[in-house]
Amino acid sequence: MFEDCTAAELANALDSVRHGSPENTGILSLLDQATLRWAMRHPELVPRQQAFAQARQAQWPRTRSETTWQTVVASASKLATALREHGDAELRLCQERTGWGTCHLPLPKDGPCRSAAEHLPAPAH
Repeated sequence: MFEDCTAAELANALDSVRHGSPENTGILSLLDQATLRWAMRHPELVPRQQAFAQARQAQWPRTRSETTWQTVVASASKLATALREHGDAELRLCQERTGWGTCHLPLPKDGPCRSAAEHLPAPAH
């Protein structure tokens, strides 16, 4: 859902979390997955991405509270601020086939995909 978002678009989605429902853990999971890809490509995002991931994991029904929700909102906002520094940059994702589907790992600035060993050979014609 967020795979094709620019950094600014993903930041906007993170900021919109505050208008959502604490019970909507699905959108938090999707944002976690999308921001993890950005953190893989931009290590300076890792601490804020990890804080968001930990906060959203506390949103399970048995541990959810107003405090955990406010932690999710705050960590999403901090991650959004960090992502905005990348403006309208797009994250290029690997499109190679793997045993589990399309690779979709973020491509490094230089060189091949970090998961190249997992890519399937091109089909023989």
